Amino acid sequence: MVGWIKHIAKRPYDGDKRKGPRHAYIISELKRRGCRPVVDQHSNIWVEKGSGSPTVLFSSHLDVDPSIRRTDLKTERSGNRIMLSGVLDNAVGCYINMLLAQRGPRKGRAIYVFTASEEVHKRNPRIFARSAREVVNELRRRSLEPDLCVAIDVTYPRLLHPQHKLDWSRPYPELFDVNDTTHCYLDGFAKPRSHKVARFYTLRFKDPKIGLRWFHGHDEAHVYGRLSPSFAFGPVVYGYFDRPDQTMPLAHVKTALRFLRSV
Repeated sequence: MVGWIKHIAKRPYDGDKRKGPRHAYIISELKRRGCRPVVDQHSNIWVEKGSGSPTVLFSSHLDVDPSIRRTDLKTERSGNRIMLSGVLDNAVGCYINMLLAQRGPRKGRAIYVFTASEEVHKRNPRIFARSAREVVNELRRRSLEPDLCVAIDVTYPRLLHPQHKLDWSRPYPELFDVNDTTHCYLDGFAKPRSHKVARFYTLRFKDPKIGLRWFHGHDEAHVYGRLSPSFAFGPVVYGYFDRPDQTMPLAHVKTALRFLRSV
């Protein structure tokens, strides 16, 4: 597991230019794992498996924050835990999505998308989640409305303040609980119907390592929510996501994978 995440993490991808070795690597790995990836005109990678209903869309972005230059990944032991350190956003999400695509859905139809551009535009931070918009347009063109969309991405630990009171200029420990032991969170929903669906899956999974919270932004889950019930889900990572020193226990990835396979 660690090795594959490293392989993805060390291969950067530029969401503005839509270029980088990560793209070809993901395609190669998907083929090696028995999938048939298709690349659309915007460089988004699609894998479809199964048939019938329900239809669930799993999405993970390929690109790295444009302000980050160093993309290496290290591992170390902390007690009985394996810790990953480096640029985890969103190599971890891509790895999880790749494993989901390899196995396919237990029933119904699943669409696995690896989006080329989720991070903010290098020169215009107000431009975000560009590829999710492209995906929504393609789904509408095909008259396809998923029953659920899940944006797989790393996320922050517990918020120390309500989202609307977060002052991002303050030090990290004043924004987030650095001692939070929650493995994963469901969030990213802005509409009541998405919250209802997220709450259903959280209660059904019955694991205290999974948290549910109101925390949403201008990301892929926000865009997918225009089409279908949608939420963001992913393992907790500590540290700023626009810097290379992000850390995460490997156990968080394993919990995330168990949860998503239950969906």
